[in-house]
Amino acid sequence: MWFKENRKRVLIGLMACLLAGGLQAADRPNVVIIMLDDLGAETLGCYGNTGYSTPNIDRLAAGGARFENAYGTPSCSPSRAMILSGLYTNRSGIKERLGTGTSNCLPAHLPTFADLLKNHGYRTGIAGKWHLGDFDFYPDHPAAHGFDDYRMFAKHYEFFAYNSYVNPGIWENGEVTVYKGAYGPDMYCDFIVDFIERNKEQPFLAYLPMTLVHKPFHKPKLLDGKIKHFLLDDAPAVDQTFGLMLSYADHLVGRILDKLDELNLSDNTLVIFTGDNGTPHAITSHLGDLRVAGGKLSLIESGYRVPYIARWPGKIPVGQREAFFTHADLLPSLAGLTGAPMTFDVSGMDLSHNFFNTQGVDREYVYLAWEGGQYMVRDKRFRLHEDGRFYDIPITSTAERYSEKSCSIDEYPEAYQRLREELEKNKTIQQIDDSYSIIPFGEHKKVRKENLKKSGIQGGRGPRK
Repeated sequence: MWFKENRKRVLIGLMACLLAGGLQAADRPNVVIIMLDDLGAETLGCYGNTGYSTPNIDRLAAGGARFENAYGTPSCSPSRAMILSGLYTNRSGIKERLGTGTSNCLPAHLPTFADLLKNHGYRTGIAGKWHLGDFDFYPDHPAAHGFDDYRMFAKHYEFFAYNSYVNPGIWENGEVTVYKGAYGPDMYCDFIVDFIERNKEQPFLAYLPMTLVHKPFHKPKLLDGKIKHFLLDDAPAVDQTFGLMLSYADHLVGRILDKLDELNLSDNTLVIFTGDNGTPHAITSHLGDLRVAGGKLSLIESGYRVPYIARWPGKIPVGQREAFFTHADLLPSLAGLTGAPMTFDVSGMDLSHNFFNTQGVDREYVYLAWEGGQYMVRDKRFRLHEDGRFYDIPITSTAERYSEKSCSIDEYPEAYQRLREELEKNKTIQQIDDSYSIIPFGEHKKVRKENLKKSGIQGGRGPRK
């Protein structure tokens, strides 16, 4: 039954493996993708921030391409589904944050960038935050989406809310283990560093979707004072605490970059850094004299503008990129960057030419379908919402792009009409599959046990270490 339902995907994978078999490992770059949680572009020094210290992320940007106009969605699950699947949210069906107690998930048969690279001869690993389906229902969900090895934050499991930071609950090998005295972000980074070490002789994909810098806001250990966590001593307490968390995340980025250097892998490794969505409203970023409030959970510029940095020494020219880039574009662009056969149906575009700074067809619009039936489309100057809100926010000025300056249809009738047509066209996009359904919370534990039994995994709260 499973093979019949997934026959096309399996055959495509076999064909891609045969094609990849004729390539040498050196022809395929290793791929490391690092995604921070709740990180807008305005928080980083390489994007003009003067309040937080992010030296490792900044050196990554100094050695690669930095996309000025990159976008996710305003919240977690939609962005994570988009970046993995290359599908717009109304195609994947994940337009809102996935709560606990339902079976809503990223459908297991939808291919991801892990499938793309695994079919191309890569070993694939992930550690960190999933948020695309409860492990109660889907105990092997990362494996179903192409990851060979994984260590994930358990979040909610068996009606228990596990910690993401101190004493974290870790989902690994079919059970939750609570690691007393451990710090979750360290454990996920440890896994990725070890994964890179173990797979250094073959092409690998290492994906680290961190839990940092998501709340609860807290002060991580500071490595005996070696981290300068913020630059503005008079900043509000919440901004300073956020700065501590961001600097610790930056330290973890540095650990991965240093491991690549240690193993002499940097020159043949494509490193991509991004964030899932905008920064929380409680956080104010300093860009010189400009103050930018976070916009998470809002369809405003600071709600879904994210950093995108790509480094591949000798292959990707150093410098700023003005072209649009979205999370939906990562999967097809990875195909172009690695030479992997692109056989998947996606919404995004192969924009690998933007990485290489060569000629190609660029993205003209950024389109979003989000929670509560909200739709919007943006070009490089205007943003239009379905309800008629119309904004003049050109990307040519940092201050203006965050100004949320409204304008009238009478001022720019041609621009309004063009964006309205684009918006209506994208609203007609249908969900690629709606075969999964929401299971009532009362049946949660029953379904979990059935799925664990089918998978052969013995689940449970697990030991404390």
